[in-house]
Amino acid sequence: MPYYSGVPKDLKSNLEYREKIIKRAATDEVFATAVRKMCEEDILFYINVMCWTFNPKDEAECPKIPFITYGYQDEAIMGLLTGIYEGHDIAWPKSRTMGASWMAITVFEWLWHFKHDMSLLVVSRVQNLVDMKGNTDSLMWKIDFLHENQPKWLLPRGVDRKLLQIKNLETKSIISGESTTSNLGRGGRRTAILIDEFAAFELNASFEALHAVRDTTNCRLFNSTPQGSANAFYKVVHETSAEVFEMHWTRHPMYSRGMYTSKKVEGRWKVEILDKEFSQVVDVRRIEKEFRGQYKFPEEYPFILDGKMRSPWYDNQCARCATQQEIGQELDIDFLGSAFQAFDAMFIREYKNTYCLPARHEGEISFNRDTMTVDGFVENDSGRMKLWFTHKKDDPLCKNYIRNKKFGVACDISAGTGASNSVITVVNLEDGKKVALWKDHQTTPTKFAEVAVAVCKMFNNARLTWDALGPGQSFSKKVRELHYGNLYYHKDEVDHKKRMSSAPGHFLNPDVRTTVLRSYRDKLADGDFINVSVSGVDECLQFIVEPGGKWVHSASLSKLDPNGAGAAHGDEVIADALAADLLTKSSRSVDMAQAETPMFSFEWFYREEEARQTVRSDW
Repeated sequence: MPYYSGVPKDLKSNLEYREKIIKRAATDEVFATAVRKMCEEDILFYINVMCWTFNPKDEAECPKIPFITYGYQDEAIMGLLTGIYEGHDIAWPKSRTMGASWMAITVFEWLWHFKHDMSLLVVSRVQNLVDMKGNTDSLMWKIDFLHENQPKWLLPRGVDRKLLQIKNLETKSIISGESTTSNLGRGGRRTAILIDEFAAFELNASFEALHAVRDTTNCRLFNSTPQGSANAFYKVVHETSAEVFEMHWTRHPMYSRGMYTSKKVEGRWKVEILDKEFSQVVDVRRIEKEFRGQYKFPEEYPFILDGKMRSPWYDNQCARCATQQEIGQELDIDFLGSAFQAFDAMFIREYKNTYCLPARHEGEISFNRDTMTVDGFVENDSGRMKLWFTHKKDDPLCKNYIRNKKFGVACDISAGTGASNSVITVVNLEDGKKVALWKDHQTTPTKFAEVAVAVCKMFNNARLTWDALGPGQSFSKKVRELHYGNLYYHKDEVDHKKRMSSAPGHFLNPDVRTTVLRSYRDKLADGDFINVSVSGVDECLQFIVEPGGKWVHSASLSKLDPNGAGAAHGDEVIADALAADLLTKSSRSVDMAQAETPMFSFEWFYREEEARQTVRSDW
């Protein structure tokens, strides 16, 4: 950037500098050639002297404004050029109104303008956002706008402009536009591809686009505000080698004026002003009518104390948002919070700080497969079993702790193929605390049933429940073969007779799953179920609410997104929710050995046969 340092950055001085250069170059051909060469060699000089942007939102009286870059924009622009020249992907997760689309388009236009044989592609989800005459939101319109506001002596001598394409006849460089189709980018090789607002693509189309352009170019720029975690943009940012440059509102020198945060000190919130130099009257627009008007910052300002990074601009923007989801999506670059989360993110954060603890012991259990009784526990830092209570060396099976207590065991069952986890949660039914966790992604449902029964016997013949759908069918069959007796049976609360199911376990269809998860959320909030597991509490944020009210795990929404081995699919949350459900369905005052068994269920037949065998033996 040999010339950029001499460009003034305040608006008035910058406009005067531009005017001086453009007027002289209009009559001095040698000077014009020199300026053109400076633009070719220094992209930031070119942008800050010759480029304009269009912003009718913030500049209603004069929406055409000179493109004067901020520091974070300089960093992002140079990072994008490095990615193009070196050949690696770039991801720009961003808050709204950070200028990312204009930055990307201007970099592409500069390459097209001054570099030879560039083949560049810009992509959006529909054609009207790629190229449409008069549509200021379309990507190709932005290129036309740049050219309309440059002096003729700077423009190429020949330009071939067609729908969805613009060619520089001097440099032989081309910029094409495409919308999302299954054939995206398959027509040839590209120097670089911009995929704009990638998270807004239709779910499966986003994965199709990702796959389609992988072999087309070495540099893909993914630019977007987040829209949840169930899309390809989330995967690019978190699970690929793309170089991520986060454009958070706190990087913007205008939005971050008066930035502050807050911390809890001895149980009370205390404000911490980060921008100590900012002091002026600010406009405040809050939901609460009493906090609307002008306030002297910081003396009179009505601070919001919640531990987040804030500023007067941010506070006003939050007040304009209808939901926390909108705040997460448009402002916070919060991938999980940008979906309609089933569990409130702030509550989960506070809950973790209050209740979650590292496990006291971690290891592997061994058990006798003839009697299905646990006969050993070996400490192992990568073990599948975690315990949140202490055992002594002379009591490795924790018999002193377990004795005379009632427990529940809840299971979420995977196919055991590595795609997701099978999980066991153990809850103390007397105080509602989660005391143990077993988790593995390669145990088949049949083998998992053996582990579950062994764990039940370890915890005083605990009441056992599970999701009996899908892989749960094989699990149920094995539990039947093992003749374990203390099982949960679903009671139909809608039926006026409240009849029990003849088959044990829960049957978590979408409606029942939503009901169980809602109940679990309430038990966490009320303190009825105490979850000490960080992984289990974190997984709560992966559940979202679909239109219509169904609660689903975000990763389940895409048919094109096979997760890797052991990936979290909310399996621990399901096990925890079923465990919490036992606190209601298995009354703590009931003797588990005497719990009701539905007549004519397979467990009822087993007990009847066991009684007959006892009578025959006595006879």
